[in-house]
Amino acid sequence: MARHGIPFCLILLYPLAVFALADPSDTFQPSVSGNITYDDNLFRQSSSANISLFNGLIRDDVINQTTVGSAVNYTLGRQKLKLDLNMSYVLFANNKFLDNISSNDRATWDWQLGKQCSGEIGYAYTRAMGGFTNTTFYGLNMITNNNVYANLNYAWHPRWKMRAGLSWQDYINSASQRTTYDQQTVTALAGLDYATPSNNSTGLEYTFSDGKYPNQQLINSTAIDNKFQQHNISALLTWSPTAKTSLNGNLGYNIRLYPDFSQRNFSGETYNLTLNWTPATKMKLALSASRQLNNWTDTTASYILTQGFSVSPMWQVSPKLALTAKLSRQTLNYTGDQITPGPTRQDTVLNGQVSLVYAPTSNAEITLGYQAGKRVTINPPNNQPYDYIFNSVFSSVMLKF
Repeated sequence: MARHGIPFCLILLYPLAVFALADPSDTFQPSVSGNITYDDNLFRQSSSANISLFNGLIRDDVINQTTVGSAVNYTLGRQKLKLDLNMSYVLFANNKFLDNISSNDRATWDWQLGKQCSGEIGYAYTRAMGGFTNTTFYGLNMITNNNVYANLNYAWHPRWKMRAGLSWQDYINSASQRTTYDQQTVTALAGLDYATPSNNSTGLEYTFSDGKYPNQQLINSTAIDNKFQQHNISALLTWSPTAKTSLNGNLGYNIRLYPDFSQRNFSGETYNLTLNWTPATKMKLALSASRQLNNWTDTTASYILTQGFSVSPMWQVSPKLALTAKLSRQTLNYTGDQITPGPTRQDTVLNGQVSLVYAPTSNAEITLGYQAGKRVTINPPNNQPYDYIFNSVFSSVMLKF
């Protein structure tokens, strides 16, 4: 119970935090939202797969999600306390066994000591249903993530700043069939930043992560220990060459080591860059490119090397109406799953989304959208049909009080 009890403590502390609000600049803002989505391929199955064989699953579904939340900002001198609590009730029209209660909560203390030292101490909790994009488990699996973190900033000069941070993450799967994917990771960070008089900045950052899986993976009756250590050094950049253009992101080198399975080791460049362009007052365009090692807790006990790009235009049609879109292409390389030599699985994933957002007031928002995706797999394990196509339409209403 202790591993799951902190979020309920936050809820118990919530009325006290509200009662403590005294400064007129402090805020307490409850909210409620509703979302309805139709998905024609919920379990991300190939069109050739007979999904009814899996205990009568129904391929398409309508998902209703109702979320209640509240945000609290409390200022005491130079210290700030922030609470963001959200709980969702998720209902499935066809696959009722997937009905669940999800949560997304965060408590943060932004602290300041003198003029040079500042930082953040926080705790984040999420509980959400695991997806079906990359798994052959079609039951309800609730993934709980506990994240405790702290960081320190020391600005000894107006243009120079040193950073240090430490975080602990714990992923827990509720389904007994998925417990081998439980993961605990400790990450330490150190960085140095320089800001120019024109508010551009550059810097260096080093991170070290130590990850372990409490429940060992079983492959061909052999227990596999997927513990790893990861080193990453990156150059950081925030640059605005013109009033309408900005570039930000990082470019680095990553080394990931598996003490028990060196064939899974990785070393190579990684990056995550975004170019923002505002050609007109009411139009924006974001171009992103990335090459990253990803841990997908509902997918694999190791890593996936993901490389791709996205294009995200936005048009502010009127002060109350905006049209947004996003098109992305990713290549997923599964070299992190290699145990024995052989062909490596590789996916090409295309996704597109368009949304119309209407905000009649500052406290209300209505969204209508359409999303579609496609995956093509090369060298699928056991010759399984991993290709899929899906389409979904969604609408949501959000109110803040």
